[in-house]
Amino acid sequence: MDAVTNNLTTLKNSVDESAVNWVSQNTAVLVVHGIGNQLPLETLDSFGRGLIKQYKMADYELSVTHELVTKPAGEGKDAWFDNTLRLKIAGSPYYIDLYEYYWANYTEDKADSDDIAKWLNGVVKGASSFYSEQKNAELGKRYKDESPFFSKKGTLNRRRYKLFLFSTRHFFTFIRTLYKGLLRLIGLIPVVGNWAKSVIEDIEKSEEANFNNIIGDIVVYNVTDPKCKYYSVRRDILDSGVKALKYLIETGEQSGLPLYPSVIVAGHSLGTQVSYDVINKINLMINKGQISNYSNDGCHKISKKPISSQLNGFITFGSPLDKIAFFLREVVPDENYLRQQMLDDYHGFKQQDWSLNNKNINYTKVRNTLARFLDGILWRNYFDGHDPVSGALDYYKNLTNIDCRFKAKAGRLSFTHSDYWNCDDFYRDIISHFFR
Repeated sequence: MDAVTNNLTTLKNSVDESAVNWVSQNTAVLVVHGIGNQLPLETLDSFGRGLIKQYKMADYELSVTHELVTKPAGEGKDAWFDNTLRLKIAGSPYYIDLYEYYWANYTEDKADSDDIAKWLNGVVKGASSFYSEQKNAELGKRYKDESPFFSKKGTLNRRRYKLFLFSTRHFFTFIRTLYKGLLRLIGLIPVVGNWAKSVIEDIEKSEEANFNNIIGDIVVYNVTDPKCKYYSVRRDILDSGVKALKYLIETGEQSGLPLYPSVIVAGHSLGTQVSYDVINKINLMINKGQISNYSNDGCHKISKKPISSQLNGFITFGSPLDKIAFFLREVVPDENYLRQQMLDDYHGFKQQDWSLNNKNINYTKVRNTLARFLDGILWRNYFDGHDPVSGALDYYKNLTNIDCRFKAKAGRLSFTHSDYWNCDDFYRDIISHFFR
């Protein structure tokens, strides 16, 4: 199978300055935050303000209301309320409801420095082994990987890659050793030495906790071994995200038709990985008839429309999905060709062929019975060259990569991972392509 070439454009060339549309049907947007010390409703606030600003600039007579949505809780628990924002304009019966999926509470204080170091060593070891095989280096070449480890011709720079892995593996050990040596020197200062050392240690503990919580999000969510102590946390994050999206799909009017004929998922940073997995799980549930208002052929039981006409948009910005595919994906040897095919089928949403040609002489093709009902939905990925977390997504298909080029107004060493939230063109582009 030939690689699918994704569209690539710049935000400046993509955005239509005049196309600030209003929706022609009720629309729900589920916003998913990324790594960091997030607060509830913070992501909803940022995304909501960005949209509201564009509609005000376009002279819409806009009203914004705070709505409470009652959602069922687990057995023996009271129902709970979900805070949402509703955007309406004068003269239209349709509205946009903004929801937030908040998952930071699941990973808070879960991973410490030893856990992070252990996980990092495992990642480095696995990645080194994986890309030592020529056929796997061809994966990046095939999908035109744009990371610094590949040349413009698509050849893996093994020396640069190995240097990066070596540096990453020993970085934390070096920093901790340097820090401990500095504390010993401070402790030798007469009179104030012990006091100053104590103050710095308190500051260090606080900063280390903040750092561990940021990196810990990545560690905890990227666990694939069910025997790992964090696997249940990852499952909780995914299951709660699925419930949040499933609610938007299943909620209906008295006629049985969807309350939200258009549902869009928007994820930032690591939230794009969570969002991707949630959408993939929804596809699996439709296959098995576990979305109440849809048949397992992917069509709505009343309207007969396909699920892709309702769950019809995926927005990713600051996304590390390609880097996760490069470094963190589960690698299966050629001899385990049955397991490899099952994993590829299970994680199928818009994923390119990651296994390439299996060289095992006993290879037998497994027929995939899982339909990809959502591969046709609109996916736009926003990235920037000064955002080390993000990049064009090459390991997935049927999407458009938009280079925001914040660097045009930023310095050489700028860090632009949060610049999307305050970019007018970013929101205008979303409105013109997803709100219809």
